[in-house]
Amino acid sequence: MANIKNLQMWDSICSDNRINIRKSLFGLRTKAIYGPTGSVIDARTLEYSPEDGKHIKRILDMPHEKMTDSIGDFRPQTVDYGNYLAEVCQSRDGRFLAVQLFQFVKLNYEPATDVIILEGDVAEAVSKLFL
Repeated sequence: MANIKNLQMWDSICSDNRINIRKSLFGLRTKAIYGPTGSVIDARTLEYSPEDGKHIKRILDMPHEKMTDSIGDFRPQTVDYGNYLAEVCQSRDGRFLAVQLFQFVKLNYEPATDVIILEGDVAEAVSKLFL
């Protein structure tokens, strides 16, 4: 698990009014909670091959209502040192998903998508890409 405060999309998560940020242990621990369901949000980073990364990017660039149909049976495999990196924040109940995809360019990961925030059934369906 990644520390949610270390993600590049941390500012986007903090500014979302559906997310409650709770600090504990003298401010050393930070927990994000999805407000509508009260579910804790877990953060992680995943790396993908160029082929899988391009496919994920195509899915994330679609309108939200079309994402579910476009996934089909596609299940990307993570790799140790990938050309694409996904920052994923998902509520434990699966009803919230925030994801941003980065591509390795010029010795650095550059954003390949904006921060994409999904809720409800669409979030549950798209989160299967990142299991």
